[in-house]
Amino acid sequence: MDSPVTNADGSVLFLSCDLQNSTRFKQSVSSRQLADDDWLAPFLAFYRQFPRVLGEIVGADYPDLASRLSLWKAVGDELIFSYRIESASECGDAVSAWLRAMTQFEVEHLLGKTSMTLKGGAFLATVPYPDRRVAIPQVVRSLAASSIDPEKLNEDDLNRPASESECLLDFVGPSIDTGFRVLTLAERRYFVLTAEVASLLAEHSQTREAVASLHFMGTHLLKGVWNGQGYPVFALYRATSDPTPASKILVETIDAVHLVDGEYPAVSAEDVLAVVDAYRHSPDWVGASFTVDDEGVISASQDCLDERARLNSLDDDSEKKEEIEAELGDEDDFEDLDIS
Repeated sequence: MDSPVTNADGSVLFLSCDLQNSTRFKQSVSSRQLADDDWLAPFLAFYRQFPRVLGEIVGADYPDLASRLSLWKAVGDELIFSYRIESASECGDAVSAWLRAMTQFEVEHLLGKTSMTLKGGAFLATVPYPDRRVAIPQVVRSLAASSIDPEKLNEDDLNRPASESECLLDFVGPSIDTGFRVLTLAERRYFVLTAEVASLLAEHSQTREAVASLHFMGTHLLKGVWNGQGYPVFALYRATSDPTPASKILVETIDAVHLVDGEYPAVSAEDVLAVVDAYRHSPDWVGASFTVDDEGVISASQDCLDERARLNSLDDDSEKKEEIEAELGDEDDFEDLDIS
């Protein structure tokens, strides 16, 4: 059976888990500990055991996620997985599994053993609009300049079976940029969400048990996002410990947890849906583009369909391709490059 192609359109959920206080932990390690390599153990555990913990949770309680949830990037002390979702319930299940894995890994490998904890967040991209998959060659070769449309070359590479591709799959687009900006606001107790993910989790909670309580962290000026206007940031509350004394007093007396530093007001699913819908219809708003029906099923927006039609109609002149291939000749490996 042919291996699958990588050029699948749709909504892609990105889930981040980051070691908090990792820099301070490394800097505090003594020279003797560095020599013993003991300091490395929690990091190796993170890279290997967090995916294992996640896999066990998914296999036991969310089997439908197993074949589509995979590592996208390892960025320093952060792991980001991606998952192509087709419904609000799939979004909710993926986030639920992720939060459970974070908590379990903390208990097994961090708490009481290191000064580190975990923080994270989730964001959504939609392909092919406004975000795109890109194929990046992994082997350096000396090729003559090509006059074929770069978009066409990219589509050709993406449409090859995965087993035949020499390219690394990646994503680019405004939703990706926004997601990374929002992740900078993550705290241990607050798993941050872009507006689109918050709306899908709100949709999910309309028909099933909520993943966790939704909170509004306010609007933030995120560099390069929405023309410098305040972007609405939501979060899921992680019940990691007992409330602080200050927040406990306020909650018990006047239910004013929002007055305490580091605490954000809880918001209802209905309010999240209303707010996000208003933002998504604001001028100049750029974000993941999709529709959700009454059953929570995600469909491509008209913008996505139009962009796919455009990409499918890119020039595919076989004579031009043969001419370019003749011009390129045989590909030379990197070692053949003349760098004198």
